[in-house]
Amino acid sequence: MLTMELLVIGLDGLSTNMLDRFGIEPEYISGVLDEGVSGDLVSVDTPTTLPAWTSFATGKDPGSHGLTNMIQQSPDYETTPLKTNTTDAAAYDLIDDAMFVNLPASVAREATAENTHLVSAMLAEDEHDAVPEHLQELDAFDGYLLDHDKALKKRPSVYFDHVCDITRARRDFAKEAFETYDPRFGFVLFSTPDWAGHLLSNFSDDETRGGYYRQLLDVVDECTADLAAMADNVVLMSDHGFERKHTNVHVNDYLRDEGYLREESADLSATQLAVQLAKSVGKRSDFLYERIRQVYNYIIATDVGQSLQEAAEPDIDYPASDAWQIRYGCLYVNDDRFDHPTVENPDALRRQLRDELAGLTDDEGRPLFRDVLLADEAYADPGEWAPDVIARPAQGCYPTMLASPTGGYASHTNNYNHRYRGLFAATGPLFADESSVEASIVDVLPTVMAALELPLSPEFDGEVIRDAFADDVTVAYRDASDVPEPRTRTASESDQAARDDAVEDRLEDLGYLE
Repeated sequence: MLTMELLVIGLDGLSTNMLDRFGIEPEYISGVLDEGVSGDLVSVDTPTTLPAWTSFATGKDPGSHGLTNMIQQSPDYETTPLKTNTTDAAAYDLIDDAMFVNLPASVAREATAENTHLVSAMLAEDEHDAVPEHLQELDAFDGYLLDHDKALKKRPSVYFDHVCDITRARRDFAKEAFETYDPRFGFVLFSTPDWAGHLLSNFSDDETRGGYYRQLLDVVDECTADLAAMADNVVLMSDHGFERKHTNVHVNDYLRDEGYLREESADLSATQLAVQLAKSVGKRSDFLYERIRQVYNYIIATDVGQSLQEAAEPDIDYPASDAWQIRYGCLYVNDDRFDHPTVENPDALRRQLRDELAGLTDDEGRPLFRDVLLADEAYADPGEWAPDVIARPAQGCYPTMLASPTGGYASHTNNYNHRYRGLFAATGPLFADESSVEASIVDVLPTVMAALELPLSPEFDGEVIRDAFADDVTVAYRDASDVPEPRTRTASESDQAARDDAVEDRLEDLGYLE
């Protein structure tokens, strides 16, 4: 069997706290965690798929590469899906003889490195949009699936069988691609732990959650072990972790009450009236509130559920507002980036919002945020459209876009969603045994390139994780003039429209788009 020098396996959304919570010990993954070098891998702001995997691919934080959230806002205040970064050199431009399978936020990019192949993931329209034509000739392409069927979420046992099949199909495709092209370096991402993590909120008890999660992790572990056998050295990593959330934080409610945010006034639809009634009931009865929350979690994957979510979110009058949240604790100030600015001194307002949010607590006086930062405090080199304020939630807290169902700025939930800390583990002759490290996801690409004895880009924000190696490594940098220019392929207007529609549907399914 051909053997790669180094293989990176992405385990989207996986973190060791979830394994501990459900008492799961996947044989191969646990072995690497215990016997190799391992530790927490801290995600980026925001700890979500597209910003984090773009940071892995570029070695830069979201302030530098520009993808700071799962959506973007334009000067006319419209929110739309992100577009692939096309300005920064990525791993597939910097590493020759490589194969990347299922790398998010890389659609429309073409590898500039010699003999390197790129299969995209999220932001692609479908399998044919994600997989280059020459790789579509592989036998395993017939079974390859880019995304899950969200309609199956209404039948959890069927859905989990479905995502297990997707995991195996991705393993089969990656294995055939590796065998066919014999890369020196390989990357493959299993997205399914993240998909499963989002669905855990639909169940009412940990025994049921643990059963389904174990079912998937057994398959993910088996597929990870199969691919790991093809490499001398293996790195396991996730883009962020998951955790149970006990508290929703209603940031826009606070901004509205303090006069920073204004809402549109309109006649209530039948759906909005139902939401208002549910909120009224929830304020009076903890039991009924919990039942309503469980029903909401169950139907959110349906079209009716999407309508309920939209009705429960504030209809923001952006031109009349001074500030608002745009997903996951990221706030924007209505300054001259926008068509109708209202803020004369944005720097002062940014500092004021940072200080006010840092003081928000729940009913027992516990802070709702562990850090509240300005853009230049969170990012190495924030661009114009970086969030003005980033409120990092405290453990177990989630900054939701939904209005509070019970009043106040913190409400009870029993949900599962992203956390900052994922995992990093590595095994093989290059890496240390039974040792621990802590690093950021932006450090992984510099570390991988150092392991392959390749010169690093001087543009990286990340650094080499030196403690991960069995022996000292020599780190060299290429000249700035030698950093390759990104290469992109242009889609027709109709193809781009179809891609945008598919991505919007995918982001709505995950709750990122209204």
